[in-house]
Amino acid sequence: MQQESPISLTKPNTASPSANEHEQIDKKITRRSHRKSRAGCKNCKTRRIKCDETKPKCSNCKRRQVHCDFDQAASSSQRPSVASTSLNFEELPISEIELTYHYTTSTCFSISPWLTGSITWQTQMAEIGFENPYVLYLMFAFTALHLAHCRPNRKEEYTATADRNYERALVLITPEIADLNPDNCDAVLVAVQMICFISWGRGPQPGEYLAFGRDKRSDWLMMFRGIRTTLSSIEHRQFVKTHAPAARGKGRPLPTQELPEEYEKHLDELRAHVEFVSRDTANHEDDVMAVDILREMYDNRYQGVDSEYHVSFGWLFRMTDDFLERLQQRDPVTMIIYAYFVVLIRVLEQFWYMQGWTHHVMSGIWEMTPREQRAWLDWPIKRIHWIKP
Repeated sequence: MQQESPISLTKPNTASPSANEHEQIDKKITRRSHRKSRAGCKNCKTRRIKCDETKPKCSNCKRRQVHCDFDQAASSSQRPSVASTSLNFEELPISEIELTYHYTTSTCFSISPWLTGSITWQTQMAEIGFENPYVLYLMFAFTALHLAHCRPNRKEEYTATADRNYERALVLITPEIADLNPDNCDAVLVAVQMICFISWGRGPQPGEYLAFGRDKRSDWLMMFRGIRTTLSSIEHRQFVKTHAPAARGKGRPLPTQELPEEYEKHLDELRAHVEFVSRDTANHEDDVMAVDILREMYDNRYQGVDSEYHVSFGWLFRMTDDFLERLQQRDPVTMIIYAYFVVLIRVLEQFWYMQGWTHHVMSGIWEMTPREQRAWLDWPIKRIHWIKP
């Protein structure tokens, strides 16, 4: 005779069950009453993987270095209930959704004076960032600094958010730079450019003057030179998404700017001075070339043809490694030439991330230039309206 299922609904057994049958029924009922946990975080549910539900951040999110909604849930559980107090939105954590929204609707349009340039930053960051988390984290960091600038009453909060995302990005981008190749060159190029923007966006820092530092080497210059290294290491045609935007001018008319008084005359005098003081040194060719390229930058800028922020920083981009090394070491000749470069970056203070840098850099040049050579700084100081100490 065929054995009946102990919990069959089709043919119930009216006989009293034995002790063994009771045990089988209990096991079956216990097994059926178990339900799979559905309390995993949203990231794990989306990826359809098992979540260990560790709080405040599950292991999967911690390993991928992404936001876990358990973290938000834990922090929100510590707040007063709605019944006891009204909801204070400023107490809510800054979400990545907020940062993404602000970047695509505001921050990207603050990078470039041209609409086409802004749209490029808007679409490029999304396309590359969602495939490369370190680019996305740098976008979050830069956006948080922009929010800190726009909302000074929450500056400390947004700055902390910027620092956190910046540190997450550095951990991920370091091995990418060491393994630069055609597959990651677009992302690395965008990342090192964004790192430069973040350095500017933090505002002037004591002892840091972009191309040199008072007590240490310039971290910003190292990243800026990283752009050049990236471009020189990979053929231009390999940059499928970025097309190496930072190194190429677009030849568009620039907004009208006040023409520096007799800049040709002052640059001619600077060139003659550099020719004289470096005539018997191994640096002669580099120093004279630095002035000649600077003259080219002035002509481009004030005769109305160039592109965005590239015009000014194109000078540093074209300097030799030896010249930049001597600038880091605060060599007097390079410091004087650098002072004339600062006049060019003054126009960039129309961008929030460059505000305050011109006077700050000039103060560092003044401090590091020997007293007997400071007369060569008079014209640049006059042009940027800086007051000597």
